Amino acid sequence: MTMYEELLSLGMKKEELDNHCSDLYVMKNAISTKFINEYEFKMNVTTFRSELSDRKIWYDVPFAYTEYHTKGIVY
Repeated sequence: MTMYEELLSLGMKKEELDNHCSDLYVMKNAISTKFINEYEFKMNVTTFRSELSDRKIWYDVPFAYTEYHTKGIVY
């Protein structure tokens, strides 16, 4: 199971997950915070604040959007 799939199975909504290339963006909430705190490579995870009007905080998990590689996305 990919990280994306696992977060969905824990109760995250699709609109709370995003990506840029292979980096997975995860909206910060109780579910994602617990998941990130238990993540083996949490020292590589950073946060950023959305530039949209909602100004929500997101986790940036590098190279965690496995679907980018498995779906053959080409830019």
